[in-house]
Amino acid sequence: MQYVELPGVQTPMSRVVQGAISLFALDDPSRFALLDAALGAGINAFDTAVNYATPDDSVDAILGRWIRHRGGREGIVISAKGCHPELPDWVPRVNPDAIVEDIGRSRQQIGVDHLDLWLFHRDDPSAEIGSLAEAVNAAIDRGHIGAWGVSNWSTSRVEAAVEYADAHDLRRPVANSAHWSLVDQLDEPWDDVVTLTGPNRAYDRAWHREQEVAVVAWSPLAGGFLSERTTRQELEAATEGHLADTARCYLNEANWARRERAAEVGRRLGLSLSQVALAWALHADFSPSVIVANATNDEVAENVAAERAALSDADRDYIFSG
Repeated sequence: MQYVELPGVQTPMSRVVQGAISLFALDDPSRFALLDAALGAGINAFDTAVNYATPDDSVDAILGRWIRHRGGREGIVISAKGCHPELPDWVPRVNPDAIVEDIGRSRQQIGVDHLDLWLFHRDDPSAEIGSLAEAVNAAIDRGHIGAWGVSNWSTSRVEAAVEYADAHDLRRPVANSAHWSLVDQLDEPWDDVVTLTGPNRAYDRAWHREQEVAVVAWSPLAGGFLSERTTRQELEAATEGHLADTARCYLNEANWARRERAAEVGRRLGLSLSQVALAWALHADFSPSVIVANATNDEVAENVAAERAALSDADRDYIFSG
C-alpha cells in the first residue's frame, strides 16, 4: 500500500480509504471484522461525516465502537466531514459556528480528542472565505483537528482558501474530496457536487498537482457503473433508484466504450473491471487517493490488489482512446 503524507496529519494516510456507507448494512461484529481486515491489509484511513447517520446510529459512532473494541486508535487516520446543508430544505451551514459544532459532534460521537483530517462537506460560495479559514485554523490551534480540507468545492474556491491562508500565515487546506473516475460525470448524482473528470476540468487537475493539494476521490467506480455486476440492460431499464441515478450520471456511448476497453485490458491482465478502474484512477498524474465502500473481506483484498496493479502507459492510452 502506498501512503500520502499530509501536512498536519501525523500518520501517513493510505491511498485507499475505507468508505462509510457500506457499514450500515452490517452488524457490529461484522463491521469490526471488516474494519480489522481493512487495517490489516494496509488501509488505515477511514472516511466519515456527521450527516452519515440514521435515527438509530451513525458512522461516527460505529467507528468509535470499533476503536474502543480494538483498544485504541493507533495507526488509524480519521477523515471526517461537516457543515453539510441542513436537510430536507438544503439550508446552508458553511459558517464558523457550524464548524465548531460539527467538529465537536464528531469528536464526541467517535470518542476521540482530535480528528486527523476535517473537511467541509459542501460549500456555500456566499460564505466569506477568511472567516472559514480562521475558524478551522482555530480548531487546529485547539488540538481538535490536525489538518483541514474541503469536499465538493470548486477549484476557484479552494484556490481562494489557499491564497487567504498563505497571506495570513494560516494552515492552508491540504486535501479536496471530489469525484474522479475513469468515466466522465454527465450529471450531478447529488446537489452541489464537484467532479474532476472530463476535458473541461484539465485546469482543475493541473492546479491540484501543482499546488500539492491532495485529491481524495469519491465514487471512483462511478456509482457501480465500473463494476461487472452492473449491466447495460439494467442501466437502460432503470427508471428509479440507484441504478437510474447511475445511468443518468454516467451512461453514454463514450463512457460505455471506455468501460468495455477497461474490461478488455482487465481480462488480459487478470484483473476485474473494477480493479482496472481503481488502478486507472489511482495512477493519474496528480496522484489521488480513492474512497471505496468495502463491504466484505473479499472486496478489501480486491481493492488493495488494485492499488498495487500497474497499468502501462499503453494500457491507459488505449482505455481512454476513441
